[in-house]
Amino acid sequence: MPIPIPVEDPLGPAMPVTDRTRMLPAPSALQPPPRFEIPQPQPMSTMPPPGAVASSNRQRARSRSMMMMMVGGATFVGALLLFFSLPGEIARIWPASASVYSALGIEVNISGFKIIASHSQELNNSVPVIVINGQIINETDRELDVPKVRLAVRDQGGKEIYHWTVLADQSRLGPREKGTFKARLESPPADAADLEVRFAKVDE
Repeated sequence: MPIPIPVEDPLGPAMPVTDRTRMLPAPSALQPPPRFEIPQPQPMSTMPPPGAVASSNRQRARSRSMMMMMVGGATFVGALLLFFSLPGEIARIWPASASVYSALGIEVNISGFKIIASHSQELNNSVPVIVINGQIINETDRELDVPKVRLAVRDQGGKEIYHWTVLADQSRLGPREKGTFKARLESPPADAADLEVRFAKVDE
């Protein structure tokens, strides 16, 4: 009686591959995963082109020139307003400006005082006498020393014949204050026709 021979099924279960040379190594727990460096983008240049720089510099130069012209014009206008609004104060600070005001037809009061004077003629024991009475007014807002008063006798042509100085009755006057002075001239020159009264200068 025949004996059956077992035949292996070619489609049977596949045997696991045990060849370790064909297997991938297991990842190590201590080895970090690979990192991929991404290159940073290069920053764009912020420098403007040369033409733009030159244009900007020219614009700033024009702005500075315009500003200087405006400041200079405003200073000039302010100086003119001050010059014509305060002639007396400026002439006292800068005496040379009095001639400029005079050329412009502007009367300036350098001393800060105003004189109002009157004169009369008298006889003293048959001697003719010129008597002068005057008032001095401080036209400023501060106290000032009263200068000497200069009197001069002139002839018909305006030529000075004789002069003398007198002191006021007050040595100082306060703001807007009034003072007085008196003067006498005995035996005035025969050709005396006019009398000038003003404040004496420093060297008079």
